[in-house]
Amino acid sequence: MSTVNSTEEKRIFYSQCQELNSLQNFQTNYVSTTKYNLLTFLPVSLFEQFKRVANIYFLMIAVLQSIPEISPLMPYTAIAPLLFVLGVSMAREGVEDYLRYRSDKETNATPTMAYREGHFREIKSQDARVGDLLLIRKNESFPCDIIMLSNSNENGVAFIETSTLDGEKNLKPRQAFGPTLDELKNENKIRLFCEIKSEIPNPRIYQFNGSIDYRGTSFPLDKNNILLCGAFLRNTDWAVGVVVYTGNETKLRQNLMSRKFKQSNIERKVNYYIGYILVIQFFMCLLGGVGSGVWTSNEWGSHQYMGSKDYEAGLQGFLTCFTYFILLNTMLPISLIVTIELVKVIQGFFMTKDLQMYSHFRDRPCKVSSFSLNEELGMIQHIFTDKTGTLTQNKMQFNSCTIGKFELNRNDSGPFETKLKNLDVSFQESESLNSLFTEQIQKSYGNNNTQLPDQINSNIYLEIYDLFFKCLSLCHECLVEKEESGAKYIGQSPDEIALVDYAKSVGYQFLDVKSDILQLAVPSGSVCKYQKLCLFEFDSDRKRNSVVLKDLQTSQYLMFIKGADNVVSEVLSDHNPESVVSSVNQSLSDYAKRGLRTLLVGYKVFSEEEIARFKADYQEAASAIQDRDSRVKEVAEKYERDIYLLGCTAVEDSLQDQVPTVINDLLCAGVKVWMLTGDKLETAENISRTCSLVKDSFFVETCPALSLQECHQRFREIDKNFQTAKTRDLALIVSGESLEYVLYDSKNPEKVVKYPDISQSQDSRQLAQSIRETFLKWASQCKAVTCCRVTPGQKREVVKLMKDHSGCTSLSIGDGANDVSMILEAHVGVGLYGEEGMQAVQASDYAVGEFKFLWNLLLVHGRFNYIRQSEMIMYFFYKNLVFTMPQFFFMFYSAFSGQTVYDDWYISCYNMIFTALPLMIRAVFEKDINIPKIRENSLQEISNRTFDELNPSQLVIKLLPKVYEVGKENQIFTKENLGFWLFSGFFHAMLVFFIPFFAADLGIMNSDGHTHDLWSFSITSFTAVVFVVNVKLVFYTHLWNGFHLASILLSSLLAYFIFIVIYDTVTTTASYSTVGHLLDSSYFYVCVILIVGIVVVNDGTLRLAKLVFFPSKSDVLSRFSINIKKKDRNTGSIYKNVPQLSHSS
Repeated sequence: MSTVNSTEEKRIFYSQCQELNSLQNFQTNYVSTTKYNLLTFLPVSLFEQFKRVANIYFLMIAVLQSIPEISPLMPYTAIAPLLFVLGVSMAREGVEDYLRYRSDKETNATPTMAYREGHFREIKSQDARVGDLLLIRKNESFPCDIIMLSNSNENGVAFIETSTLDGEKNLKPRQAFGPTLDELKNENKIRLFCEIKSEIPNPRIYQFNGSIDYRGTSFPLDKNNILLCGAFLRNTDWAVGVVVYTGNETKLRQNLMSRKFKQSNIERKVNYYIGYILVIQFFMCLLGGVGSGVWTSNEWGSHQYMGSKDYEAGLQGFLTCFTYFILLNTMLPISLIVTIELVKVIQGFFMTKDLQMYSHFRDRPCKVSSFSLNEELGMIQHIFTDKTGTLTQNKMQFNSCTIGKFELNRNDSGPFETKLKNLDVSFQESESLNSLFTEQIQKSYGNNNTQLPDQINSNIYLEIYDLFFKCLSLCHECLVEKEESGAKYIGQSPDEIALVDYAKSVGYQFLDVKSDILQLAVPSGSVCKYQKLCLFEFDSDRKRNSVVLKDLQTSQYLMFIKGADNVVSEVLSDHNPESVVSSVNQSLSDYAKRGLRTLLVGYKVFSEEEIARFKADYQEAASAIQDRDSRVKEVAEKYERDIYLLGCTAVEDSLQDQVPTVINDLLCAGVKVWMLTGDKLETAENISRTCSLVKDSFFVETCPALSLQECHQRFREIDKNFQTAKTRDLALIVSGESLEYVLYDSKNPEKVVKYPDISQSQDSRQLAQSIRETFLKWASQCKAVTCCRVTPGQKREVVKLMKDHSGCTSLSIGDGANDVSMILEAHVGVGLYGEEGMQAVQASDYAVGEFKFLWNLLLVHGRFNYIRQSEMIMYFFYKNLVFTMPQFFFMFYSAFSGQTVYDDWYISCYNMIFTALPLMIRAVFEKDINIPKIRENSLQEISNRTFDELNPSQLVIKLLPKVYEVGKENQIFTKENLGFWLFSGFFHAMLVFFIPFFAADLGIMNSDGHTHDLWSFSITSFTAVVFVVNVKLVFYTHLWNGFHLASILLSSLLAYFIFIVIYDTVTTTASYSTVGHLLDSSYFYVCVILIVGIVVVNDGTLRLAKLVFFPSKSDVLSRFSINIKKKDRNTGSIYKNVPQLSHSS
């Protein structure tokens, strides 16, 4: 029976026994991802729509507008736009949900093979039940989570592709349950009834704990035995398994979570600005209500033609307040939210189609997962980047290794014995090594065994050499994939593949694994066989992996281990020869300075007593269901001790294309760049210099792994040194061990528990707090910071620390699962399509194929999107103020009666038609700088040239980082700019109201004797509004194209005149036949031309004065880039046109 504790959380079911399984009410395998059905669509969808505050606001306006006592406008002018917006949103939701329904229907009807009535029969996947036996064929998808019992391969290993779960397309091996491997290959003889225990359903796709009671014996099950729903069977003809999780309990469904909500800085500020505008609107309405009450009380009696009062003065004023709330609601139009969302979607579409960000190497375009952060890309102040696979290629190539005291590199050739002749080994060292080997082997054979292996008398370094490469060949998670061109190694770690490949090149070829028997070809030509007892896997906490083997030839029990030097060095035996340890440490230091990735390699031999204890401990831990992984790790920690050091390895990971150039330009743009890596300090420092993150001109301070007191003293020295060098560019390199003191926060209960050594005394807490304060003081001033030896959790904590402390807009970029936490934590997360799967891409807001595309993403698209979005919102507030303020002015001349100054349909069409498209076109196409196309590798060429060697187009590219400050410093979307735009809107509103208003008193409208009335004034004023807001847009547009002209001339002005002419013929309107007479009068033309002329002179002068006398860097580069097309310029004139930028560069 199972050894699992009965109190643990688990579920129990039985294979091929639905009578017992049905008693537990397991979920069916029916999949439903829809949000609605025919009955719930309307109410639930409406509820979802009114979760948005803006929709509630506009609904309130529509309700108020439907009350005749307070509304001067027809209800449909508010209801129609609201219904349109709601209808579009609900229709989109309905279509999306219908598509989900069709997808679910197709998924549920997918055929699969289940064992029923003595044969495998075809059923629908929705009919699969827990405990069923399923047969899956090659390239088919698994309809539910299945424990694999058998497959077509002799070794019981099947390959699956899990791209639908984690985005990783590399094949993963899964092992069939050994005892049933051969028994289930004949479907006519399947007789399988057993009790299976598993953990309760959870979303952890890389973990599974369970056990199976088979023929009276309990066997453990783990993640290597489970086939996940949604994955595909590859390179295996068939697989048979028992269903363990179905429907929403599968790990695929458990992981269908929504992305973490992120909101851009501009969106947050828009909400504040909308709040300010609503406050202004409230006071304007209050003024109208008070004015109405006062006028009703004091003036009503002198206007007998108005008849008796309907309400008393106080009530009249109260109702009028609501009337003006309706009339002035256009200060916050419903089209604002719709326009912002639509523009962001279009911007995102253009980003995905930008060939400048298409990776031919990865065959991937830019991916946009969060349109709401487009403008945030132009405001980045801090970038946190991973190293391996992000700055480097993550394509590992063996470079060098040190075996004992002897070093090999990839170019060495010839037998190892010949190289030993050049190695000086002292007699004492040889005796020490022989003594250690004798002790290790006697552990296995016992002290009474007089027949020790012959190897004990051979050259000791040949023995070390043999064990070293056996460790590389056997201690890994790689598998052999056989292809027509030959066998190749596949695995999740590029480092391991590189090491196994190199071992093969020197004669130690890992052949295959079958039923836990590893086969290894050695240089002598023989094949050694080892039985694998267990493999302790590598993870970000352990930073090492080890394997326990039994040598079937000698019956020795061995442990091979390899991992990070700072981790493995802690588990080394005290009996290791000092000269070997010193030699290996020296090699590690040399490799790190060359920027290579290093690992320590070691082994130990188990004695009979120790291996017996190990088997018992491991069996107990592996059989547990609850906390199995942590228990297995405890066993690993217990026995990964007294390791004999064999040597170290170094693999090379080259930088990606143009990484130094891109980082240099980002630093030039004023963006602070932090590199967070798990490599050792020397490696991190070397890579930092190689990729131009740390330059020779920088003043660099480092803090290695130190004790709390030593770290405190080191940071005091750093503080003093930075004080004397603060006029220079500063850089800081900190080790993860010392970073723990920085991340400690005595006010955070989680940190107090996480770091008990620091929390134990008041002095320790004070020292850690001092370190934290010093770090934060200078880290925000450093141009570059490198954190080495950091865990994924520390990466996230560093990003959060700087985000919360400095308030900076942060971006995290990485390519692996260990980068997901920091990608989610940053304001903007960027994933790279790399060698480590797609988890970073799936968690990110944006994804690119290579690091170099960050240049275009931030300096081009990010900057443009920030400018477009900021100016669009500012302009939206302006144009609606110009349109709404005449209504406010008019109330002083209409006895605060609530009479509208513009017709209902004019009001409705203003934002929806007459001014919509020009603004949207500008928000999509506007470019203040004409950026030339960047050819492949041209960035690096431009970066390496001096200004005298650049042509005008290249100079624009070189200077572009200098103008990124417009968004980084948020120079546009500020309260001051908002005030300017609102003041401009108020001034223009006065022009479009008072000039036509007072001009109407000067005479008749035309020669036929028609006098001016409300609607002739109204249409004249409204026409001036349409012209003025378009003129304002013209002044702020830099690069024109056909879309700009068409949107203003056709969709705005022409559409407006067609509308007023047609609307003028509708006899039921109050303005019937007004336009015809108005177009024949000089009053209309004089007023419109005069107003537009004043705006052109006033705003044109202000705009020109700013460009001439107070130009920004962006203005200078904008004029220069636009003039490039007009005529060629020589080098001398270039500097005259861009003096600020060229000088500052």
